[in-house]
Amino acid sequence: MNLKKNKSRLFSLAIAFAVVLVAFAVVKALPAKESNNGNNSHDASGTLVEVIYPELGTVEHTYKATGKLRAFDRFEIFAQVDGQLQPSARHFKEGNSYAKGDVMLEIDQQEYEMTLLAQKSDFITLITSILPDLKSDYPTSYPIWREYVSNLDVTQALSELPTPSDQQEKFYLAGKGVLSRYYNILSAQEKLAKYTIRAPFNGVVTSVKVEAGTAVRMGSEMGTLINTKLYDLEISVPLALLGNVSVGTSARLSSTEIPGTWTGDVVRVGGNIDDQTQSVKLFIRTSGNTLKEGMFLTADLQQQAFTNAMSLPRKMVDDQYQVFVVKDGQLHRTTIEVLSRQDDVAVISGLTPGTPILSTVVKSAYEGMPVRISRK
Repeated sequence: MNLKKNKSRLFSLAIAFAVVLVAFAVVKALPAKESNNGNNSHDASGTLVEVIYPELGTVEHTYKATGKLRAFDRFEIFAQVDGQLQPSARHFKEGNSYAKGDVMLEIDQQEYEMTLLAQKSDFITLITSILPDLKSDYPTSYPIWREYVSNLDVTQALSELPTPSDQQEKFYLAGKGVLSRYYNILSAQEKLAKYTIRAPFNGVVTSVKVEAGTAVRMGSEMGTLINTKLYDLEISVPLALLGNVSVGTSARLSSTEIPGTWTGDVVRVGGNIDDQTQSVKLFIRTSGNTLKEGMFLTADLQQQAFTNAMSLPRKMVDDQYQVFVVKDGQLHRTTIEVLSRQDDVAVISGLTPGTPILSTVVKSAYEGMPVRISRK
């Protein structure tokens, strides 16, 4: 009986000892497992990112800028005399076309015309009054002046005065007021012509400030006439690119509003630099039946291609000219040289070919941030 009890006790002790050994082995194993998990946590918790591997090569370079069209021939119409607009002004409306020399506007000139006729009549009287003196003192000039005054017509423009035979005759004519009267009438004739406004070129009215019957004064704005055949596009280019652009440089033009492309050439380069943007104005001459003044066009200026350069998404280059590269499972900032920014692409240099560059935007990215490269 005692023997059975002893065997049972020994068996229980053996089982207990085995349980302790197993428990000890389990406890010993737990730290090692946790340690292994700690070693793998770097790879498992890193942010999944996409990268690109840009290579060196030749990158085509174009500069794009947007500007507004303005007519090359533009005639701002202002009144140069006082008076009331004649009924012909009813046809002076936006969109109406005029050929060169056509009458666009007329200001009532009747009163001024009568005054000019009176001046011419007084001039004829003056010359007639000095004919007897000319006949006695300057007999060789008398027949010339007699013929001149005989041909004068108050309804016609004055013809040129006869040339004095000598200095003495010139002094005589000046003393009698002939020369001053003559030039006063010429001035009045020029002013009379300003009562009728003619188109200086083939064009279209784009703005109207007056109507028929309006009383205008000297300096009153009346409207605008433009030539729709030629336009200038004004854009700005960085000072750094000015060496690649000059008068005659070609450009391709396009619009986001209407289909089609147009060509143009640089015709003027601004003479001053904008101190705020460090840019210079360029003016590109172009034409096209569908073009209108005020349209916005984008000019594409071909530049010299970059050699030994790379291109990558512009969004990946920050304001400090740095990009994130992936090295040993972490992000690292690297400074580069930005050669050009074109739309959503940046042309750069300063990186080793094949360097994995972050191509996705990661919020709160920082130096040393653990990442995993997507293998898709």
